[in-house]
Amino acid sequence: MKTYQLAARALSEFGAGTVFGLMGDANLAYLGDFVENHGGEFVAAVAEGGAVSMADGYARMTGGVGVASVTHGPAVTNCTTALVEAVRSRSAVLLLTGSTPDVRDHFQDFDLEGFARLTGAEYRRVRQADAVGADIAEALARVAATRIPLVLDLPYDLLEVTVTGESPRAVPLPPVPGAPDPDLVDDALAALLGSTRPLILAGRGAVASGARSEILRLARAIDAPVMTTLLAKDLFAGEPENLGVHGSLSHAAAIEELGRVDCVLVVGAALSSFTTDNTALLAGKFVIQIDDRSDAFGRFAPVNLPIPGDAAGVVRALCERLVEADTSPRSGRRAAQLADAVREFEDKGYRSISGGGTVDMRDAMVRLAELLPQGSQVVTDVGRFSFAAWKYLPVDPGRFTVPGAFGSIGLGIATAVGAAAGRRDVPTVCVAGDGGAMMGLVELSTAVRHRLPLVLVVLDDHCYGAEYLKLESLGLKPAHSQVEWPAFADTARALGARAVTVRAVDEFAQVAALLEEGAYPLVIEIKADPARRRPEVAAAVGHMR
Repeated sequence: MKTYQLAARALSEFGAGTVFGLMGDANLAYLGDFVENHGGEFVAAVAEGGAVSMADGYARMTGGVGVASVTHGPAVTNCTTALVEAVRSRSAVLLLTGSTPDVRDHFQDFDLEGFARLTGAEYRRVRQADAVGADIAEALARVAATRIPLVLDLPYDLLEVTVTGESPRAVPLPPVPGAPDPDLVDDALAALLGSTRPLILAGRGAVASGARSEILRLARAIDAPVMTTLLAKDLFAGEPENLGVHGSLSHAAAIEELGRVDCVLVVGAALSSFTTDNTALLAGKFVIQIDDRSDAFGRFAPVNLPIPGDAAGVVRALCERLVEADTSPRSGRRAAQLADAVREFEDKGYRSISGGGTVDMRDAMVRLAELLPQGSQVVTDVGRFSFAAWKYLPVDPGRFTVPGAFGSIGLGIATAVGAAAGRRDVPTVCVAGDGGAMMGLVELSTAVRHRLPLVLVVLDDHCYGAEYLKLESLGLKPAHSQVEWPAFADTARALGARAVTVRAVDEFAQVAALLEEGAYPLVIEIKADPARRRPEVAAAVGHMR
């Protein structure tokens, strides 16, 4: 048995059923064997960065490890932005590549360890041919446990070495965290009961641990409203305690209440600058943070009481301790008053600007929400358009993500392709602006080749929206930010997808018919006008766990 055959077997045996990437000298042997002899799936991307974003999207939506494989040199450098995004999003991504042949001045030679360090990923190198199975097993387990992306270097010169073919050892995952420290639970409960206006803020960690019901139970016991980060959006949708998204996307009723809050219980959230408005929203508040990673505490904002542990487990312990303490329940009047304030705010709605051959982006999202099948996954790119999607497109928080931790536009489509490959029983919807869509449109062809249930919604106002507003505010011509793109629907059809162009709200009827038909991949090109829309928020780019 050759090393590449052992590598293919290890990928299959340890759960990497799908690998995203591009073939080259460093990986074609084990990828071919993985597909032909182990029943693996290889999703061939158009660009290496797209492959890493696909692995990222797969990991985010499935909860497993997303595996990408690329060849030497420029293939690796092409992965930089996507890998930085995965690192900053704590996404479980394994990037397989290989050092060039050990010859003098190989033209694709590149410092792989330095590359990994640059992006923030970990680096491991296969040192012995017969250890490749164990090294792959360990890399997959490590990424699953730490959720820190890892670059695994399988050198070219090892690929065709004859090895024994022994099965690699299984690498156990770390044990499930035990019960939280009872003293910390008591301290947290004392702080919550001693406050006059507590708040519970839930992040993606709360979604992943299934903490929703426990959080609501605690919130009702202490008469506290609940809010979420962007990536936990809609976790408490429909509940009277819900105040929506915390941070730069908060509505007026929530902002007013945030000024009165004196204690915040943070459950599985990173407290990024977008969530906290550069910590301003935490000023003067006692902050309790629950997280299963020790490096989360104080990473972005000061924390008064850090509690390590699983989100659902710690909140459950707080609820149980509250019952043991036999304290008098709070009245619930505060939550009721806040619910009335939120309803009053939402009833005001917004003034639509659809007409004249363009559609208000908010109208587009409201209409799309009515049409999408139950359980659809949603990925949004980032840009000025994002506010409309984040505000007006309801999501299942466990099936929603934003590749925006690095602030790069253009990663949305490839991320959504990976998400669609991870779950094919429902459509995956990618909402992108025209600039980001044009950057990533080549990966639509990947969705076509693999017949993935992808719906790409392009909000096309023919400009880079944030730059349009900034140029205008400087007294300069916003036309500098405008671009006349090729028609997205025509381009999509050329790539093999179905497509439709929407210039009026009533034209969503044709979208409904295509969705009903399951005509995937599907591109919905929605025409918008940059001059007729002023977003309610300035910061439409950001990522909040």
